[in-house]
Amino acid sequence: FYHIYNRGAGRLPIFREPENYRFVMRKLAFYVRQVPLSVVAFCLMPNHYHLLIRQDGDHPASWLPQRVFNSYTKAYNRRYDCSGTLFAASYRVRLLEENEDLLHLCRYIHANPVKAGLVTDPGEWPFSNYLECVGQRAAVVHDPEFVRTCFGGPEAYRLFVLAGLEDESA
Repeated sequence: FYHIYNRGAGRLPIFREPENYRFVMRKLAFYVRQVPLSVVAFCLMPNHYHLLIRQDGDHPASWLPQRVFNSYTKAYNRRYDCSGTLFAASYRVRLLEENEDLLHLCRYIHANPVKAGLVTDPGEWPFSNYLECVGQRAAVVHDPEFVRTCFGGPEAYRLFVLAGLEDESA
């Protein structure tokens, strides 16, 4: 499992409008069908993104963000008549070796919009796969087996994420 993340150059927004987010979500869905990689969790935020990817074969996890965000940067630059880099640097990659780190990272990724003050509940943020993980939206990019195996099902995952938010607010 790999946590891959990046932020906008100068901490500036990388998404200007809802269609920008939807473009990236469509690209994630398209490219994940091409190779044996699974997106366990993702969240697209105004000035950064998080991906939690399971590498299921020989393709490196880095293949996915390279394809998705190279395509997005080109489309973004065309759309907004920009040039140059959109991101601060190359994406960062962290290998997860402990199961507990993996579970808490899922919660961290999906709670990100709440912590940033964008929404009050993770289910209100449409630009992640939280709604898929809790069984409230058809899959954009989702691995239902992961939620069943690691959490016992969608409702247990929802409670796990919300408990983490409650712990932080206490």
